[in-house]
Amino acid sequence: MRYLLDTAPWANSVLIPEVIPVRIRKLLDSAEAKGLCSVSLLECAILHRLGRLQLKGDLPEFFKRGVASDIELLELTPGIASATNDLHEKFPGDPFDRVIAATAKVMDLTLITCDAAIRDARICKVEFYPFKRSQLKA
Repeated sequence: MRYLLDTAPWANSVLIPEVIPVRIRKLLDSAEAKGLCSVSLLECAILHRLGRLQLKGDLPEFFKRGVASDIELLELTPGIASATNDLHEKFPGDPFDRVIAATAKVMDLTLITCDAAIRDARICKVEFYPFKRSQLKA
């Protein structure tokens, strides 16, 4: 495994794959396993409850589609939890972002993200692509 998916690119790949650039889609479409932090499931559940993640079906169906055979769920470990405290003070405070970035760093994975703040923090290796909700209004 070489790549870890941030929550938004993972959700986008399931719900609106057309917004993901070809170079990122090639990485996602490979048969090689990609990591997904289990906390991304919780983040999506919370976003759905708050109305910020719109689904065509229900949440369990979204998870079933999203946790495909090439997705390996990565659990929070004591080492990763400790590493979240090692991130510099300018790193975004969102606990999900901190866990995901720390996981990439600890496991030496390249994080696929559309979050410029994570990219700019230079905590871990990143494959970045810009995404704005306005891209949905084609």
